[in-house]
Amino acid sequence: MSVYNNDMLSISLISLCLTLCLVLDTTCLLDLNSQQSPTTQSTSFLNQLLLQEQQLRIELQKQITGIQSQIQDLRQHVVSCEQDNRNLQSKYAELSTNLSISANNVVQVAFFVRLRDKITNHHMSTIMVFDDVQLNTGNAYDPHVGTFTAPVEGVYKFDLVLSSNVENGHGEMMHNGVKILDVYADKVNQSFYGRGSGSIIVRMAKGDKVWIQHIDVGNTVINGGIETAFSGHLLFAA
Repeated sequence: MSVYNNDMLSISLISLCLTLCLVLDTTCLLDLNSQQSPTTQSTSFLNQLLLQEQQLRIELQKQITGIQSQIQDLRQHVVSCEQDNRNLQSKYAELSTNLSISANNVVQVAFFVRLRDKITNHHMSTIMVFDDVQLNTGNAYDPHVGTFTAPVEGVYKFDLVLSSNVENGHGEMMHNGVKILDVYADKVNQSFYGRGSGSIIVRMAKGDKVWIQHIDVGNTVINGGIETAFSGHLLFAA
């Protein structure tokens, strides 16, 4: 039953009680004035009022019982919501922990290497061994043989800078024996060294190799120190 109906029932009950009081007062006055028993009509009217009052009480008790039942249902619903909230908080904490663990377990791969000394009169297709290791996170670059080996499948970025003081300062980047990048550092005049650079992004499977090798033979020079460098890093694991 709606709130409006509940209010109307309460008003009816109050009106009935007032009517009962009025009837009783009237009956008492008649009795005192006439010293006679209440008439049959008064008794019948009183009985009707008493019956209506009893019916209203029964209906009111039903509504009270229904409201109490609804309150109990709401309490149970609140308890259920609180439990759901605790479960969600537990799941959130678990997910946060898992994300933290995953972040800590991310594979980190990066290297930056240079030549200690210049290279002269090298043979064609000979691997350039960059033996001055500045950074080698993940130890994927081998400074003894000059090759980078992918520790995980993913997408990698490589950069190469070459410097030369003669006409033939060429290098090529190889991926599993296939050329993927050429860099030319030919000297163009007597006043400046030749310098060339290149970058590439390549997908690699675990165990794939990348290296730099010579192109030209004969009177060739690749400068060492800070003028020649090879670097690379993992962009993201696949």
